[in-house]
Amino acid sequence: MTPLKTRTALQTLGAALLLAGSALAQAQNIKPGLWEIKMNPQLSPERQAAMAQAQQQLAQMPAEQRKRMEEMMAKAGVNANLATGAVTLKVCITAEQAALNQLPVSSQGNCKHQVERKGAQILNRFSCSDPDISGEGTTTLSSAEAYSSSMSSTARVGGKSETMSVQSQGRWLGADCGGIAPMKTPK
Repeated sequence: MTPLKTRTALQTLGAALLLAGSALAQAQNIKPGLWEIKMNPQLSPERQAAMAQAQQQLAQMPAEQRKRMEEMMAKAGVNANLATGAVTLKVCITAEQAALNQLPVSSQGNCKHQVERKGAQILNRFSCSDPDISGEGTTTLSSAEAYSSSMSSTARVGGKSETMSVQSQGRWLGADCGGIAPMKTPK
């Protein structure tokens, strides 16, 4: 796989993580502790092919190098299926973050949010630079321990606009975050 295709596949994964962070950041009144977020992006055929190539490249790595990469991702709470784009992410929310209702977001990019709460639904419009991505989504809280989210975005990648939608579900795993470090709270 060419470096450009690898970088593009990683940018797509990064965009999905950014969207998950945005959804979690808007899910107020949730319990502190360890959360699992399962994301299923709907990718263009071109992006799907790039992700499949990245998966093949990972499979062709020497076993020791692949193991180090997988361990590094697991330590950060990330499990990604590059063939499908599906990502499972573990995120630690501190008691202080939950109490402030200013939950962490991905530190990637410079983002502005417009948020409106309507009962159990949180509507979010966002615009980010580096990566250049904007979109909107709805997060529906089913309890203090679970939510679902639907987001769509448009990103500029390699001089072209690409649209992506992500369906995700979040569930609280427990009060102990184990080895997963809390994400940063925006200032």
